Amino acid sequence: GIHDEASYVLQAEIFATGRWTAPTPPLPEFFEQSHVQVVPALASKYPPGHALLLSLGAMVGFTALIPLLLTGSTAALLFALVTRVTNPWVALVAWPVWLFAPMVLRFQPTYMSQLTTTPLVLGSWWALLSWRESRRLGWLLALALLVGWGAITRPLTMLVFAIPIGIVVIRDVARDRRWRHFGLACGLGIAVLSILPVWSVETTGSLRESPVEKYRLDYLPFDKIGFTPDSSPPRRAATMTRVLNETYWQFMAARTQQSSNALPTTTLRRFAAIGSGVFGGVRLPLLIVAIAGLFYATASLRFALTSALLLVAAHLPYAHYARWTVYYLEAVPVLAAFAGLGAWHLGKRLGDARARLAMIGLAALTALAGIGGARYWRNAYLADSKLEREIVHAIPRLRAPGIVFVRYSPRTAHNPSIVWNSARLHAEPMCIVHDLGGPNQALLRVAAGRAGHYLSLV
Repeated sequence: GIHDEASYVLQAEIFATGRWTAPTPPLPEFFEQSHVQVVPALASKYPPGHALLLSLGAMVGFTALIPLLLTGSTAALLFALVTRVTNPWVALVAWPVWLFAPMVLRFQPTYMSQLTTTPLVLGSWWALLSWRESRRLGWLLALALLVGWGAITRPLTMLVFAIPIGIVVIRDVARDRRWRHFGLACGLGIAVLSILPVWSVETTGSLRESPVEKYRLDYLPFDKIGFTPDSSPPRRAATMTRVLNETYWQFMAARTQQSSNALPTTTLRRFAAIGSGVFGGVRLPLLIVAIAGLFYATASLRFALTSALLLVAAHLPYAHYARWTVYYLEAVPVLAAFAGLGAWHLGKRLGDARARLAMIGLAALTALAGIGGARYWRNAYLADSKLEREIVHAIPRLRAPGIVFVRYSPRTAHNPSIVWNSARLHAEPMCIVHDLGGPNQALLRVAAGRAGHYLSLV
């Protein structure tokens, strides 16, 4: 998997042991891992919401269970929501449009945190609709819980979706004078958010420095919102491995291309990448029906589209390559709903009965066309993970307990997460670390009784 996934899985395994962090490994420079802090404790740099959910799977030895459940939750909520604000025929088309979108096929079968925020966003919209219909306190509390958990998972993303929700809630609360209910919901939301300062204290030892901020200063000082690159040197520059250095320069290249003058070009490229990630290839006709859907949008769908556009706008000051569209995975269900809505209203010109048959046919065609896309991304994953799988298969043949010192060649891609940390390092039969040359013997002396193995990547 990519470095982000490895970081989330590591933190999930740490949480599964009942701890916030794991001890710093001996001679931590050998264990440097992208998106992971190794001092003063071992922990992911990311906010804890996603890893806390993944830890439920880690506790039973099947971390992948949680992404499967999250994907199923997203599918169910998408169908239910679209049915609620339109009709089941629109939902019937929206579901395969979402499921087989290239963006979804690429990123949904991962451990990325957007797998958590997407159902949280959809769930918060369901809770908002239910509260506005019933004014029951339980739905408002559920809304606060879902938004709060999203905030401790992907703070910027959930802030974007929370702003329109907050405007609607405050307006309705003021009109109905339900301030006690509002206060209780705010209290619950604050209780969930209080996990973040605890997370900072437990991981960095400081209330004022979060793990993501510490990691940024340690390795990627420029990795922040803005249009001017930060030229400050990384605090841990002396211990940065080849993998971390290549990540640094790759991110820096994206940052140097990010300027306020280039904002129009950046915006167009990102919208084009999102469009391709949802309606690319043989799915292009779906873009046409989605555009048609704009003219028939209900108030709820306009609300959802506004939130999705805000998500794109919020990331414009953040540098990333346009093709890395995972930041917008939460917007795909919205675009899928518009495709279903447009198809329904265009089909109604043929009469209701024929429109229903047309929707069934379109859903089936979308699913059939998506099978080819699923095969493409499966083959792409197998190609990208070939090196990792070869290493995993080779390790059991080595004498254990041991340490594998990995040396990267100039031709080795830096993104596969080969060197990894563990929540229970001393219990691992094999540790995989960076080959630092002469200092290797120092690690072998510290890890007395472990055999040294050497692996050169080509």
